Amino acid sequence: MKLESTQAEALAAAHGTPYYLYDLDAALAHLAELRASLPTSANIDIYYCVKANGNRKVLETFKPHVAGLDLSSAGELDMAVTAGYDPKRMSIAGPGKTHEDLERCVNGGVGIISLESVAELGRLGKVARTLGKRQDVTLRINPIQTPKEFAMRMGGGASQFGVPEEEAEAALDAVLAEPGVRMVGMHIYAGTQCLDEKALVENMLGSLAIVARLAGQKDLTLDVVNLGGGFGIPYFTGQAAVDTPALGRAIGAQLEEWRAANPRFAKTRFIFELGRFLIGRYGVYVSRVTEIKETRGKRFVILDGGMHHCFPATGNFGSMVKKNYPVKNLTRGGDSEHEQTGTLESQMGESETNAPQEICGPLCTPMDSMARGVRITRAEPGDLIGFFASGAYSFAASPLLFLSHDTPIELLKAGGAGEVTVARERMPATRFW
Repeated sequence: MKLESTQAEALAAAHGTPYYLYDLDAALAHLAELRASLPTSANIDIYYCVKANGNRKVLETFKPHVAGLDLSSAGELDMAVTAGYDPKRMSIAGPGKTHEDLERCVNGGVGIISLESVAELGRLGKVARTLGKRQDVTLRINPIQTPKEFAMRMGGGASQFGVPEEEAEAALDAVLAEPGVRMVGMHIYAGTQCLDEKALVENMLGSLAIVARLAGQKDLTLDVVNLGGGFGIPYFTGQAAVDTPALGRAIGAQLEEWRAANPRFAKTRFIFELGRFLIGRYGVYVSRVTEIKETRGKRFVILDGGMHHCFPATGNFGSMVKKNYPVKNLTRGGDSEHEQTGTLESQMGESETNAPQEICGPLCTPMDSMARGVRITRAEPGDLIGFFASGAYSFAASPLLFLSHDTPIELLKAGGAGEVTVARERMPATRFW
């Protein structure tokens, strides 16, 4: 996304710091690019994953452009309904759904509940029968193999997610025997954050092979097959963005070829649940330098915001090795355009004005280190520092109440005219008492 230094300063003057800015115009253009590359004959639905960024204005902006929502909690169901979505166009997944969760979903009219275990089937069946309803479900399957190109895997080994592939046939028998549910499809989400188009297509074909085998064994005609997603975005040096049109064309072509060879799926709809891929690249977290501290040979840049607002930038969220997010001195670096490819300012060689610095937040913990040894234009008090690729799993995945600082304000650019509006106000910790 683009953020010019003049706009960054203007937004800071109008709204204070720290702040998030989400460029939904750019995000929707990317989504349109993906949808245009997928053949309509492939019967593919794009669902937005609420967990990636559940800001109400973000949900409302995506609403006309996605087929439905992927939920991970009954709380997200409440948020989605408030944002105007039809519960029938929602699918909910996640282990450990309680009796109360399932009751809220059934009463709320959620379209599909993805079953993670036979035990969960028992809880759901009891809820549905008590309410006098029959709930549509998919069975989530944990595949035996997952491509190594997925940075975070949810399948391929022992996992809390889904029914093991080798136990899926027995689980299907249990689902088909439960009068409180209607088996409408299967769900396979093997992993996430994959940047290899070939691996993404191969993973899809592997999932389809499992679905075809199990459906054939039980002579099932499925309404839906949820193929998960896992489409990644680049965060670190050496990573390149997925070629979205090429990926869409490859998925569409392979899916149509597979459907032709498997006629029982002629009317099946295929769901891809995408969150990070749709919004991750189109958010930036901006914080102001309050102090510079030079001590024992290191230069620390201390900000008015930190890990309590943008936790993933510390490297403590789903990363085995701490690596620096794309970061830029917005005040002294001129216009900023983080394109995910090419040479970022933070990847440049060292110079007098580009010596290594450690960027830290204001929290009383050594974990609050936002970038280490980063080579950006020498920061000074008052400068604005931007952390890019912060549109997903950032605000929502951060310990916002840790040490009781105010939350950051969230801003949204949408509508095509470049206008920026407030998507969520800054809130004091006492708001949550």
